[in-house]
Amino acid sequence: MLKTSNLSKIYDGKVAHKALENIDLAIEEGEFVGIMGPSGSGKSTLLNMVATIDQPTSGSILVNNKNPLEMKHDELAKFRRRELGFVFQDFNLLPTLTVEENIVLPLTLEGTRVKEMEKRVAAVAEKLGISAILNNRIYEISGGQAQRAAIARAIIHRPHMVLADEPTGNLDSKASRTVMEMLEKINKEDRTTMMMVTHDPIAASYTERVVFIKDGKLFNEIHRGDNRQAFFQKVIDVLSLLGGDASDLSSIRV
Repeated sequence: MLKTSNLSKIYDGKVAHKALENIDLAIEEGEFVGIMGPSGSGKSTLLNMVATIDQPTSGSILVNNKNPLEMKHDELAKFRRRELGFVFQDFNLLPTLTVEENIVLPLTLEGTRVKEMEKRVAAVAEKLGISAILNNRIYEISGGQAQRAAIARAIIHRPHMVLADEPTGNLDSKASRTVMEMLEKINKEDRTTMMMVTHDPIAASYTERVVFIKDGKLFNEIHRGDNRQAFFQKVIDVLSLLGGDASDLSSIRV
């Protein structure tokens, strides 16, 4: 589903900064992968390049056997709209719209028929437990509900891959757990490929595999297996090896 080869990113300035160096990463179809590392390690840069928001200095990216780096502007916009779904830390919902109107935005942009939109929004809202708030405005719902609405928007057009950037960053522990259970459920039931950047070891423990980045390079990776609690402990152990400031990690929420 995703394959990066020798991916590097250098930001120019008075002193050039190498954000990523020779990243080779493969994510299989239906896999749920977490990306972790200290602040400044390059994990968000990696996500932004896969999201086609940023361009690499060198290297290649293939998403669903397509190379976004070779696409023209209009083709790239269509690719991003159809192939990818996005979940952000601050939800990125439009406050002037209802929850339902926010969720169907990707379908509206594609010119989907109203009946098909209604059918899809009803199904995705039921899956995420937000059917009762579809007519509410964003300011009338909780942070956890807002993030579930954002997840609904990310998957309603059935993208091949969902990219999540700190999806639990603005949530309390209970809402975080609910959101991660929802993402795990979507991954398992719909086989939607997911790549998630997170500081939160609890959130990471819901993935199947965590890739660690340090100073722009791949540092380590670990696989979950059957025991989530044991995987959580493995994540903590690798994070302790990575070092970095205490502020680099979310407070541990077991």
